[in-house]
Amino acid sequence: MMIKFGYINILIATVVAFIFGSCEIETLDNGDLDGMWHLTKVDTLATSTTADMGSKRIYWSFQARLLELDDKSGAHQSILMRFEHNGATLRLYDPYIYDREDGDKALEDITLLNPYGIVAPDETYTIESLNGSKMVLLSGTYRMYFTKL
Repeated sequence: MMIKFGYINILIATVVAFIFGSCEIETLDNGDLDGMWHLTKVDTLATSTTADMGSKRIYWSFQARLLELDDKSGAHQSILMRFEHNGATLRLYDPYIYDREDGDKALEDITLLNPYGIVAPDETYTIESLNGSKMVLLSGTYRMYFTKL
């Protein structure tokens, strides 16, 4: 009787291993967009002026469907946003103040987005170029240049 019980355990363990082994964890592949990007230059379209941002520590980090906007110098509030990447467009929406201690809170003051080159809480960009090291985004207000870390 003990031997049969052992075979049943082995059979159950094999079936369970097969079931879990055949399951795939769903991951989101954003291609070259995934990762941390340093904002290096901003062209203001209305005035044809350029701001060199290379010495600033403004970063956009993409993972799954979440974007973290972070000023590594600490001068500006970190923000979380959802995003949709569809070929040649990038939509940013649903901003939250990043606060792990007290819980992320919906962003009410949209001017907190401005240091990151974002002027609206729901904005769509044209992706002018995107590869493993450089990205250029175009909005109605700015053309923004990024370098991937």
